[in-house]
Amino acid sequence: MLKMLWSQPLANKNHRRKLLGLAAAVSVLFFWTGWIVISRLGVTSHLTVYDVTGLRYSIGAAVALPYIIWRRAWRGLTPGRILVLTSTSGVPYALLSYFGLTYAPAAHGGVFLNGCLPIFTTLFGWLWLGQKGRFSQIVGLGIILIGVTLVGYEGFVSSGGGMTWLGDVLFLAAIALFAVFMVVNRVWTITPGQVIFAVTIVSAVFYIPVWLLWLDSNLTAAPVSEILLQGAYQGLVPGVLGISCLNIAVRHIGARVTSVFLSAVPVLAALAAIPILQEMPGLPAWIGMVTVTVGILLALGIVGLDQNAAAASE
Repeated sequence: MLKMLWSQPLANKNHRRKLLGLAAAVSVLFFWTGWIVISRLGVTSHLTVYDVTGLRYSIGAAVALPYIIWRRAWRGLTPGRILVLTSTSGVPYALLSYFGLTYAPAAHGGVFLNGCLPIFTTLFGWLWLGQKGRFSQIVGLGIILIGVTLVGYEGFVSSGGGMTWLGDVLFLAAIALFAVFMVVNRVWTITPGQVIFAVTIVSAVFYIPVWLLWLDSNLTAAPVSEILLQGAYQGLVPGVLGISCLNIAVRHIGARVTSVFLSAVPVLAALAAIPILQEMPGLPAWIGMVTVTVGILLALGIVGLDQNAAAASE
């Protein structure tokens, strides 16, 4: 009886932690969807890639700095960990992603930056931590890969060559870095404040002077409305809100499950691109959206191919 009374609060606490992680993952899903579309608008309009990156870290750092100082969020971080966090989710990731969006359409960004994320996180988790997925998870990841390929199919065949391939390569490089960030985030149990300090504050300290002094900029010639849109979204969503929610999701439900949620971004980005970018998906893309959904259900274990085996092992 005492054991039951003791275990009940623990079970409730674990349930709340899982719900918090799921809510954070859903938030990141919508944050990242908007980021693909808004970033595509930004880097193909008046602002340069360096301007969009500069707005991301200058605004983000200005908003986050009082909280970082108040909480002394840098405590517990070693120089090596700061270097890894900044390198995998800071300026290198941002520049690779933004430059990719200058060469490849938004659909490609959604496919590569988010649809391929579960593949990389699973691979790195297996190589580094020896984590092995269940049969249904592996099948789900394979289905997700097929689905995101179908979503981007029209972009591949209608691009007419050009430099689209370079954008895709840049996306792959960016998401490989970000997958490392997600795995180390889980292994080191980094707090949201530590992530914001390493990714936003440290990036701003090193990048902003270089941007203002030496990099190509159209900030003075761009419309004020464009600067406000990019500054508000880039500065607040990816660098502060998005990274905090991502950290919470990874800590409570794991990097692999979180990355599976993010694999739905190509679907939502394709839908958002209809009114904003005037990009209407064709039949292959719609089939891909359904395929990705099935893959997510399998990878999350909501629909399991090996439920009987799992039950038998219990």
